[in-house]
Amino acid sequence: MTRRKTTKDPPGTRSERLRRSQNATLNSIAWARLRRGDRTGNQEIEQIEDTEMMDNPYDPNQESEWEDEEPNSSDEDHKDHTRWVTLDEFEDQEEGIDPTIPSAQEEYRRLAKEYNWNRLLKELHTWYVTLKLHTKNWSGPNSYEEHKSDSCRCSPRDQRSRPVDMVDIYAQRRRLILFCKCTHDAVRLLQQGYLAGSPIKPQTAFSLPLLIFHNSLWNNCHIGMLPFTVALTEFLEPRSERLCAKGKNHARDMRKPFSAAVDLFRLLQERSDDLMDSTLGLTEQDKLAGRSCPACFGPEPANSMDYPDSVRNRLIVCLDGNFQHRHHSKASRDYETLQTPSIFLPEGAVEMMTQEIRHMEVMNKTPKQADRCADAHKAADDKRNESTWKGCDDTGLMGLCCRHNSAIFLANIYKSGELRALPLALMKRLLRLDPDRPVGILYDIGCSLDKYINLRGLLPDLTKETTFGTSIFHSYVHNWACQLDYNPRLNTGWGLSDGEGLERMWSLWNCSS
Repeated sequence: MTRRKTTKDPPGTRSERLRRSQNATLNSIAWARLRRGDRTGNQEIEQIEDTEMMDNPYDPNQESEWEDEEPNSSDEDHKDHTRWVTLDEFEDQEEGIDPTIPSAQEEYRRLAKEYNWNRLLKELHTWYVTLKLHTKNWSGPNSYEEHKSDSCRCSPRDQRSRPVDMVDIYAQRRRLILFCKCTHDAVRLLQQGYLAGSPIKPQTAFSLPLLIFHNSLWNNCHIGMLPFTVALTEFLEPRSERLCAKGKNHARDMRKPFSAAVDLFRLLQERSDDLMDSTLGLTEQDKLAGRSCPACFGPEPANSMDYPDSVRNRLIVCLDGNFQHRHHSKASRDYETLQTPSIFLPEGAVEMMTQEIRHMEVMNKTPKQADRCADAHKAADDKRNESTWKGCDDTGLMGLCCRHNSAIFLANIYKSGELRALPLALMKRLLRLDPDRPVGILYDIGCSLDKYINLRGLLPDLTKETTFGTSIFHSYVHNWACQLDYNPRLNTGWGLSDGEGLERMWSLWNCSS
């Protein structure tokens, strides 16, 4: 009976074994070089020890350096020939890999992902608007039906199936989705009522009803991506199945793909709103009537003539700043493309107003005058509050809202307090809408702002019917002469407006600061 000798395959996957066999020659050369380096190092150590022995003659009169050494210590304790080195000399050595390399790779990956999304966005938005109409914003009975394009003529040879994790508000499952060459994968998932988590070969998709539900929660309460995805996983797993990570038994982390799907959903919504505004030919005031406050920017009521002249067609707004929403300069920095919402002033508007103020001060040779109201206002004193935003690049927000507590415009405060240019830039943007409309402006130091504008001749769009007042919370801190002119409770035309709408909004946003 012959004994057959069997050999076991070396460990590792097939690709690893092929790579080892292909690089066997290079590996053997590298191994031999390392062995030669070890032998050379050992020879150097022995040579150093021999040299030290020759340079260290015995001196019988020299006292022993080892005070606690036992007299009968054996020679075995000294057989360790380890060479002692100081670690401090290696601490300042740079690593072998330049840290800019992974940073550049991450930047390239982000740019490639952004480029791929931009390529798909036009086709995705076309299908989004079409399906939103057919499914009644994914609330009809055909929301989960497949809406495949009629122009697809791909043969079975050009079609391929791939598993995709489909997450809905009712269940989550891993399904085989049929893709074809004529339609992008993200568009194919949108035709089934799902938004992909990545532009190329998406592995995860989220249903439109789920994204609409999350958007409603986000608009009405404080919720983050991580707690929402964790709660969603805990809710859906017992009712459907667990979506495990690749090669693992634990559940997948849905935060990153869900965040990408939410960003895509908001971008599609923004494009839809822009398309509607351009199609209807809406003015900026019409947009504010739909986005901000229809009572302030919509059409006049039919009985407007029944109101007294002091309040007829009068727009009452308030100004205020907040320093809770600031960004530390050493905090994490994203390299994403900056997308400024339409509610914010465009970049450079505050700086242009600062230059205009300086120009008018030089033209009119305005002398500096002490203002007790402005000096008593803590937020307007940059020297006293410099420690508040020390180490921050974005130090807060400046807002403008109507008497119904609806935000109209916002401005970013950059490394300063409530500078004069901030409220003036917001007012300039507001007065462009309807220059002939009477406007009442409530501000913590509205008295000081009124004197500041008149003294320097700023904002020529201001009419005689534009009046200033102090917010009711700060009004009674001003002296009596100031209250007689600017307290809204002691003057006509203000009604019950208190000018504290932004304070309520800051309080509502405080959890997200």
